[in-house]
Amino acid sequence: MRFPRIVAAQRLQTWLLITALVAMFVAALLVVDLARNLRTVVISDSTKALTNAVKELAQSGRAWQSGRGATPPDNLTDRQLSDASYDVLRSYPDIEGGYMLDGVVYGHTFPTYTEPGSTLRQAPLEAREVGASIAISRGTGRVVTRVLHDGRDLVLLAAYADPAHPLSAWCLRRLFNFSESNELNQRILLVAAMIVALAAILFVLRLSFGLQRGFEVIQSGLQRLRADPGYRLPDQEHELEPIVTAINQMADGRQVAESELRREDRLRVMGRVVAGIAHEIRNPLNSIRLTARVLARRLHDEPSAAEPVSLIIAEIDRLDSLLKSLLVFRAHEAAKARLQPVEPILARTIALVKPHAEDSGVTIALQSLPECTAWVDGDYLQQALINLLLNAIDASGPRGTVEITVTRTRHALSLGIDDSGPGLTPEQQDRAFEAFYTTKTGGTGLGLAVTKALLEKMGASIRSGNGARGARFEVLLPLDQAA
Repeated sequence: MRFPRIVAAQRLQTWLLITALVAMFVAALLVVDLARNLRTVVISDSTKALTNAVKELAQSGRAWQSGRGATPPDNLTDRQLSDASYDVLRSYPDIEGGYMLDGVVYGHTFPTYTEPGSTLRQAPLEAREVGASIAISRGTGRVVTRVLHDGRDLVLLAAYADPAHPLSAWCLRRLFNFSESNELNQRILLVAAMIVALAAILFVLRLSFGLQRGFEVIQSGLQRLRADPGYRLPDQEHELEPIVTAINQMADGRQVAESELRREDRLRVMGRVVAGIAHEIRNPLNSIRLTARVLARRLHDEPSAAEPVSLIIAEIDRLDSLLKSLLVFRAHEAAKARLQPVEPILARTIALVKPHAEDSGVTIALQSLPECTAWVDGDYLQQALINLLLNAIDASGPRGTVEITVTRTRHALSLGIDDSGPGLTPEQQDRAFEAFYTTKTGGTGLGLAVTKALLEKMGASIRSGNGARGARFEVLLPLDQAA
């Protein structure tokens, strides 16, 4: 048996998920490496820009100082240096800078975000580091660059102090949310996202493999069910459990239905055979009965012969009654059903069995509906009810009770017969309507089989079970011919 398309699609989905998992892992490695390289590239490029900017600032400062000579600084000095630094730094985006003379900052500008002449203040960390870097540069005569961490920001600084000139230059760039801690947090978030995605994919893969194994179990189980109706699929612990349960329930129902069909076929065949044999036996039995009656008349004057002859005739009559019951199983024996009241049939039936009930000490109670009609054959229904009531009386025992209830449903009239006996065992429920099956001493086992045959011939049905106290038999009569 080939897998259905849904199983093939499930397998393809599994391989796609595996491919996606590998691709995600590789992409995560590339992203981590890219983030690390990006930090290095940004710092390197920013440092180069700062170095160039501070050199230009220093050159512009020397030009300004050579034209001024040894004149002490004043307010005009700050405006002139601001113009000089603004002209230089406007070519360097996101870079601010200025000059320092005798520990005082002059010409501090930030062309990217401020207009010329704006007043700017340095943060304490920036002012402290600028002074320290200028001191180092003045001693070495080279540009000094630093990388600083200010909270979550990264500060890149460059300073240059020419030993031959008192005016020194500085510039810096602040990268927001670019500190190592922030980068670590981003990496942690990236790793967390990877773990969540990995867990989700692994869960889907586990589910997918579980479904595939489940489909394989179902496939092999269905193949085995063809050869072994008693086999049941093992329980599943995932999403396929309802399907496995439904298959097992259908297998149970199928087994029960097949068992019922086989039993019905056996009963039908046996009934036809028995009915045929009964029909053939009745003819010679009638001849024997007539001969016995003739013999009884001839021996009328012989008292010693009267009792044996009467016994022979009684046994012949009993056999004839038994054969009449067997003839019910003939297939061509049709019922004469019509729409008629059911209550008079119930009354006649109760009157017929009441003497037997009184002898047994059993009370018969009837709860009937007024004017209840059904599509029935009166003779067949009466015979069926007699059989059911006699069984109920015998099962109830002394001081027992047999209750007859009549209720109407949408499609049928229900006649329930409940006794106060011990009830039916599971085996008795299964074989209650089987011909020649009986639990009575001396019983023939034909009563309930004949009852079911009579009811089915007129379109009715019967079912057995246990009620509140003892056994319960329910007869369902059609309300009209169509039903």
